[in-house]
Parts: sequence; structure tokens; C-alpha cells
Amino acid sequence: MIRRLTHDEKGSALITALLATMLMLGLGFALLSIVDTQASESSRERSRDRAFNLSETLLTSEAFVLGRNWPSSAPAGACKTTGGFDDALGNPAPAATPEAARLRRNLDSNYDPAVDSAYAGAVWQIHLCDDNDADGAGPLAGSTVWDDALLNNSAADVNANNKLWVHAQSTVQGRTRAVVGLVRARTKPALNARYGLVAGGLADDLGASLNTITNQGVLGKTLSANGIGLLDTTPTVATDPTAGAPTPNGITGVRCGALDLKDGSTCVTGTVGAAGAIPLVSDLVTGGSVENFPSKTSTSDDNIARLRAQARASGTYTPVSAGTAPVGSGTLLNPTDTAPAAPATVAACTLTGSPTASSVVFIEQVGDTGTANSIGGPGDQYCSIDVGLAKQYKAIIVASGRIVIRGDNTTTASTNTAVNTFKGVIYALNLQRLPVADGGHGLGDAAEPGREVVRIDRGAHVRGAVNADGKSGKVGIYPPPITISTTTLINSLIPCTVGLGAPVCTLRDTITSLSGGVLDTAVALLQSLGAKSDADIAGAILTQAGPQRTNYGSAITADVAAINVLTVPGASNVVPGSFRDLQTR
Repeated sequence: MIRRLTHDEKGSALITALLATMLMLGLGFALLSIVDTQASESSRERSRDRAFNLSETLLTSEAFVLGRNWPSSAPAGACKTTGGFDDALGNPAPAATPEAARLRRNLDSNYDPAVDSAYAGAVWQIHLCDDNDADGAGPLAGSTVWDDALLNNSAADVNANNKLWVHAQSTVQGRTRAVVGLVRARTKPALNARYGLVAGGLADDLGASLNTITNQGVLGKTLSANGIGLLDTTPTVATDPTAGAPTPNGITGVRCGALDLKDGSTCVTGTVGAAGAIPLVSDLVTGGSVENFPSKTSTSDDNIARLRAQARASGTYTPVSAGTAPVGSGTLLNPTDTAPAAPATVAACTLTGSPTASSVVFIEQVGDTGTANSIGGPGDQYCSIDVGLAKQYKAIIVASGRIVIRGDNTTTASTNTAVNTFKGVIYALNLQRLPVADGGHGLGDAAEPGREVVRIDRGAHVRGAVNADGKSGKVGIYPPPITISTTTLINSLIPCTVGLGAPVCTLRDTITSLSGGVLDTAVALLQSLGAKSDADIAGAILTQAGPQRTNYGSAITADVAAINVLTVPGASNVVPGSFRDLQTR
């Protein structure tokens, strides 16, 4: 019995064991497959997360960058073609676009492929898309919800509402994620709208003939003493007629003290400076007062950098303009440092692109001829803007150089904005005064003799504001020539003798004949007679000069709206509720 059991080997246990083993192997392979799938999925998820994180960083970084480099409102191509670009993390090649260059440093420092190999070969792309078409009447107007149709919009802020969609897309280890957000830029005025004119000094010339009489001393001796208003009731800088009270505007800021004003040699020259009296300055400026002003009109160098960036973005930035050196002509106390009076002798400003009323025109340097770092050399020359038929830009900014705003030499009222008028801001930074080490031309910033960096002449007007930085920066104003008739002057001062017969005009006719029509000679003859006081002579001259100046009006009329439209981007942010994760594309 025992022997039979011992030799009965049918293999049932082995089969059972094999089946159990195979079952366990199957379960193991299944578990291994699940684990492998989960690991792969986890790896893909990590890649997707990396791509999402990179895209989100790209969006927030671009939102920050836009605060300093807001795209121009000038038309541009569709954002899905010209507004986007591709770049690779750690790409050593030069950036293909300015946008790439601005973002690359931040992205490469936070997602360095050399530190985290997962980002090796990662590529990112960004599109800037206007939130709507230019007329603002499209189906997506005002929407904070993304639609792929927006990819057909412009790559610039055409509707100028300070809103742009940022479409950011990244591919990491073959996984692509895209996010979008509506970025809004908060803007702030670049300049203080209270001021119609800010300069280191002012030159106001009423015309060659009248200026000559002033320098002879006739007007200078009598105007203040006799209370005769040189400029009548028309100030050189007028307030904004459309601005409501009580906000002050049109104020003149001058970088000098009361002693300088009394003296007239430093801050105020020309006819007004020769007369040299505070009452005249009171007539000259809005409100009868001059405010001392800091060295720079703009409160920040950063604002200037942002205005320069606006011009570059809109294609209206000029590195070097044609220029003409100042010559020894003019009628100011500093006669060797003014612009030629004849229009043909001053080079027209080189303007890049096709600036419009919404453009910031930025000229980095005027002139490239002559001796470097000298008065009248490169960066210290004049160029002219012809405003005979009127022009309007947000601003013309000259960094290093001088500018002439030139009319057609006819007398037109300052209220007539269709001719002889520039609307916007004129701003001469006068950087040529800075040391060479600071990027200037080392010409210094002494208040005297100063340099005329903005000139308004031949009947031109500015509606907006005029600014010239530095104590040395003067603004010269030259209305159309004022003509004084010697015959009319003599006739008004020397009456004919009335007798029984015809009037006897022997003395009048004699002085008229001796003067030969020369005003200086006529004044000298009238003074030599002693019959008329200097005050009488001055009054008779101003009787002719006053209406001519009044017809011309104010050279500068403050325009608060035109000043405030010149803005720089402030902080920018993604509009709440506009962020969208578009998932894989």
C-alpha cells in the first residue's frame, strides 16, 4: 500500500504550481504596465506643467515689459504673423525681435537648460494682439474673453485704448501649452499741464526796428517809469481758453531768480531784456508771475526713455537729423549763438517714417558736422519744422540739438490753428550741456550766455507747451517784423502850425526829409529838439507797434488736452477674469 502511493506521480501539483506562477506573472506584467503607463503619464504631465509654467511666466513677464514698451498705435500686421516670434531657451543667437530681447534674459535666468535639462530645446512664442479693430465697433469690442479670431487683429494698439491680448505659447519636451491674458497699461502724463513754457531763459523780440530803438534806451528809459505796456494785454504765453477754472495753466517756469529777472542779462533778453524791468516780465507771462522751476521739465529720466521707446515703436525715431550751425546773427544779447533768420539757411528736420497727430517724434541728435563737443558742432545745431500749413504731433522731442518752429512770415492770429501753428509739445532736452562721460557734448549749463534751443519765428505759434531743459536752455520768440513808419511817427509828434492861411509844416517836413525814412535818425532828431519827451516818443512808437503785436497774439497758447495726451505707460497688469488656459494646440 505504501509502495503504491510512493510510485504514483501524475504531476497535478506541478501543473497547479505552474498555473499559479503564470497567473502571478500575468498580474505582475499587468501591474508593471500600469506602473509604466502611470510613470509615462506622470512624465507627460510634468512636461505639460513645465510648458504651462513657462507660458504663464512668459505672459506675466510680457505684461511687465509692456508697461515700459507699449506698442505704438500705428497700424501693424496681423498679430498671428508679424506680431509673434519663436525663440529657444538659452539660445545664444541674437534675438530676432526687440520683444524677444526684452524677455529672453528673464526667461533664460528662470528656466536655464544648463540647470534643468528638462528645458533643453524648449521653444516659446508670443503674440501681441489688439483687443479690437480700430473703430472699436467689432463683435469683440470690450470683451475680456479670448477668441481665436483676435489673432487676425493688429499687432499694435490700433484703437489706442491701452489694452492688448498677450497669447503666450511654450513647447517643453514635445508638450505645448498656450495661455492668454488681456493686458491693460495704466498711463500717466509725461509733463505737468500747468506749464505752457518752461525754460532756462526767454528771448522775446518784437522786431528789428523796435529792438534797435529799445537798445538806444528810449523805451528802456520810459516804459517802466511811465507804465506804458510794451506787450499791451497780450502775453507771450496764454492760458488755455477751453480749460475751466480753477485749475491754473499756461504758467511760465523759468530757471532763474529775481535778481536775474531785474537784470535781464541772464534770463530775459531781446526787446524785453533791453527794457529790463519786472513790470515788463509781468506783462510777458500768464498771471503776471514767473515760477522758478527745476533743471528738468520731465520728472524722470525714465519718462524720457519711455517716450524714446514710443517713437522707436512707431517708426518715428531719428538717430541723426540734418542740421545747421548757429551763426552770428540775430538781435539778442548773445548775438553769436542764434539760428539764421532766412528759412532756406536752416536745414529741415529729418523725420523718420510718416508721423501723425498720434505720434511722438524723437530726434536724438541734430547735425553731424563741425568740431565735436563744441558750440555749433554735432548735436548742437538747428533744424526747422515748417508749420506754415500747420502740423500736429503728440510731441517733437530733441535730445541733443536745437529746433526752429517756423511760420510763413505772415501775421496770423494765435486763434487761427489752420496756419502757422504747431499743436503738441515741443521739448528740447538740451543734452549737449551734459559732460561727455554722461553722453552729452560737454557744453556746460551756465545760465549766461545760454543757448537758444527752441526758436519760434516768422509768425509761428505753438498750441500746447514748449520746454527747454537746463539753465542754459533758452526759448526764442520772434513774431513777424513790426514796421514803424517814420513819417507817421514824426507827424504824430510834430504838428503843423495853423495860421490864417494854409497849415505850415516846415519843421515836420524838415525832420522827415533829414531822417530819410530811417527810424533811428528820426528818433535822434526828435530827441535833439527837446520838444517831446522820451515818453512821448516811446508812446508814439508803441501806438504803431502795439496793434501789430496784438494781431499776432500769443506765441504760445497752453493746451491742457494736448499736454496730457503725451503719456507714458505706468504699471501694467492682466485684467482680472481675462486669463485663459488654452490647453494643448
